[in-house]
Amino acid sequence: MSDPVAEPSVTVVVVTATGATVPDGLLDSLGRAFDGHVEAVDAAELVERLDCDRPPGAVVIVDEVTPSAEVAAALSTTRASVVAYAEREPEPDLTYVDGHVARTADVDRLVAEIERARAGETRRQLRAARQRMTELHAGTADIAAAEDVSELFDRTIEVARRVLEFDHCAIAVHEDGEMIVRARSENADWLRSRVGVDESVSGAAFTRGETVHVDDISTWDLSNPDATGSGVSVPFGSDAVFQAISRTPYAFDGTDRELAELLATHVGQAYERLRAQADLTRRERVMAELHEAAPRLVDADSEDELYELVVEIAQRVLSFDRSCVYTAGSDQFTRRAMTDTDFPEAFPRGFGAMEKSHVENRSFVLDNNAETDFAESHDGVPRALISVPFAGDAVFQVITEPVGAFDDGDLEFAELLTSYATATRERIRSERALRHARRVTEQLHEATADLAAADDEETLIERAIRASEEVLEFDKSTITLREGDKLVPKADSTGSPPDSSRPMDLDEGVAGRTYRTGESVLVDDVADEDDASPARSEYRSGLSVPIGDLGVFQAVATVPDSFTRDDLNHAELLMSHVAVSLQRVRAQADLRAEHDRLSALFENIPDAALSFELVDGEPVAREINSAFTDTFGFGDEIVGEAIDQFIVPEREETQAAEFNRRLHAGERLRSECRRVTADGLRDFLMHVVPLELGSENVGGYAIYSDITDRKEHERALRRQNERLDEFASVVSHDLRNPLSIAEGYLELARETGDLEHLDTVSDAVERMRALVDDLLRLAREGRVVGDTESVDVSVAARAAWEIVDTGDTTLTVDDDLVVEADEDRLRELFENLFRNSVEHGGDAPAVRVEATPTGFAVADDGPGVPADSSEEVFEVGVSTIDGGTGFGLAIVRRIAEAHGWSVTAATGEDGGARFEFVTDGGESSAEPAVRGA
Repeated sequence: MSDPVAEPSVTVVVVTATGATVPDGLLDSLGRAFDGHVEAVDAAELVERLDCDRPPGAVVIVDEVTPSAEVAAALSTTRASVVAYAEREPEPDLTYVDGHVARTADVDRLVAEIERARAGETRRQLRAARQRMTELHAGTADIAAAEDVSELFDRTIEVARRVLEFDHCAIAVHEDGEMIVRARSENADWLRSRVGVDESVSGAAFTRGETVHVDDISTWDLSNPDATGSGVSVPFGSDAVFQAISRTPYAFDGTDRELAELLATHVGQAYERLRAQADLTRRERVMAELHEAAPRLVDADSEDELYELVVEIAQRVLSFDRSCVYTAGSDQFTRRAMTDTDFPEAFPRGFGAMEKSHVENRSFVLDNNAETDFAESHDGVPRALISVPFAGDAVFQVITEPVGAFDDGDLEFAELLTSYATATRERIRSERALRHARRVTEQLHEATADLAAADDEETLIERAIRASEEVLEFDKSTITLREGDKLVPKADSTGSPPDSSRPMDLDEGVAGRTYRTGESVLVDDVADEDDASPARSEYRSGLSVPIGDLGVFQAVATVPDSFTRDDLNHAELLMSHVAVSLQRVRAQADLRAEHDRLSALFENIPDAALSFELVDGEPVAREINSAFTDTFGFGDEIVGEAIDQFIVPEREETQAAEFNRRLHAGERLRSECRRVTADGLRDFLMHVVPLELGSENVGGYAIYSDITDRKEHERALRRQNERLDEFASVVSHDLRNPLSIAEGYLELARETGDLEHLDTVSDAVERMRALVDDLLRLAREGRVVGDTESVDVSVAARAAWEIVDTGDTTLTVDDDLVVEADEDRLRELFENLFRNSVEHGGDAPAVRVEATPTGFAVADDGPGVPADSSEEVFEVGVSTIDGGTGFGLAIVRRIAEAHGWSVTAATGEDGGARFEFVTDGGESSAEPAVRGA
């Protein structure tokens, strides 16, 4: 926390070190400068003086006073400005010292420094303020990286506590007239979790929409009369407030306020981004769940089941707790389905928004039905309301008592849900005459599952035409959709575009009549239909079915009377599914377009971003954000220049050219790339959005998200996994020796009957179990070594010697050698080295474990290995003897490297193999070895 703001007192207290004296004339000079309000105290009296009802406005410390803990605490929490009058400037960690004047300076300099300290303008104060500002900017990176609102608030509290040094801080969010604390520092448990908007400082900041700085909370009219202290409350986002709080008055100054506001600005940007992302994620989730629920809606066998499904899906998918469906009769609206039994069974015709929705076929979202001319409440309680007409005579309504609870997005989902229901009820009524055609209906159901899985309009239409051929067995069919004031053919059974078809007016021909009336037409003979104008003269009969209010489906044949009423009904059923799916894919396309627009408008993102214009196929920068400048080191000098020549590396030019070609064609790009930055080459996730998708473009927006750390981590993780796979494959090699020992002593026990041999078997089994456990730990945790500790090398070496079948080989170990290691892995290292000496060292070699200046070494007096094999011996599968596995020394190197050590094969003094381990970062000075594995 910055230096506290002093109360309007100019009393000066002068404190001297024990045995020191106040300079001659100092008190008199200060007294003249501050109207006589100057007194001298010793360090013991200072605490009481600072804790009185009228504390001083300033404290002057003469010479280098070394305060007690109590005095230091008092100086750290006092509201007075503290100035050191000493030969040397106090250390920076003495944060309670606001200013310093050399002892040799005159009193006028001291008076001026006191005034600057009280104004927060001394060099120490300004330096501390700059440091806090710098640290705050560094801390905002953590804030920007938050992945959800809860994490954002927690990181904000941590930055405020760690960087800004606010002892107590919290974040409150407005909900239903209350400010609710969502995050707080650990030492702020005394802060009330919920308080009315009109009863709190945070509520005042939220209501005013501006920072509220309170020096003394006791002067405010709050619900808690015992409240004391001070605070700075800064609103951010649309409903949140950041609070820096102290339990003492006058604890914050202008710098604290400025830092709190700057912090809130950064948090607000991240907050709005996360909320927008959460809202978009929710919309995508709801859209997907609506799509998943649509088949249930489509499968409803009766209108009552359909209405029950509408309110059930509204509650489960759209989170509408109170919803209902009413149908209109001649004199009343009758309840058909509800999630709340408090809904009346009927309403009279003319009742409020229900009547208006039904008569005008319009949807409404009302913040408060009691404040709307045409709406009313059946029990007088004001409520938020959504009212959506559907299926001709039905009205779907959602009601909740908190006013203002719904928005246009909720209305959009309600309309989409009822659009499914509308098409489904048409199908239900049609199916009443189709019970005898169950087989075809079941086939249609299978086809609609294929329709429901379509992700775009083109695929949907293609699958609908295929269903008309394979399920309905129509030879020639066409789908025509409305575009503006025309019906435009989209696909037929011979391919796309439709053969011999042309756009038609909305009232032209049988298709126009079908679309205009919304009724299907069965044409037994085109000669009998005045408005029939087939695309080809050989077409003699056909049927025409509306696709909701979106278009028309038609099937034709070359002979009269080719279609029956059942064919027409089956086509209507198929097209009802097509209408539902078409509305869905269009809604999803609109959602994607909205997402793109939000991305394009998202200017203040923390990632590097620029807008560009394509000139001769190359992107020319038109505007860049500050993050772009920070990342790439370029400012306004690149505006108007081709951006690729500044940031695209030479080896990436071909890729960049391909990106530009695709952008010009109207494609949206999301790709990983490498770019030249102010810090060198770095990896980015590049997201480029053209101004218009699917057509030639002249510009767009590009966002570069730095993923260098992630890519480095992925590469490091891949290398680690490769090493772990290799290590797991070779650790099993170490099971050979204890297994051989167990088998040998078990056979010996059987032959001699001496059960004491089973102790050795048990030891070997325990060793194998430990190795298997370590292997499992390695496979699950991806670690070669576990926790390390100080290990006596001689103990580990002798334990390993007991496990290995060493025969007549001898071992010598230096005592008093200790290393930081995983003891089990160190023992495994020695086992492999001893086994290597026994297997490769000839008859009864002598083995030594000895300390070196940089670690330790294991040597023997065997024959050694070829000089050019000193590095090769550590490779997996390399062995100098017949039957050797080549795993032993590879395992040794893996264990050493996992500890952070290095190992080299060297020539011993006796000419044998010598393996030196550097454990302290030094370098081995040994000559190359003459023998290896």
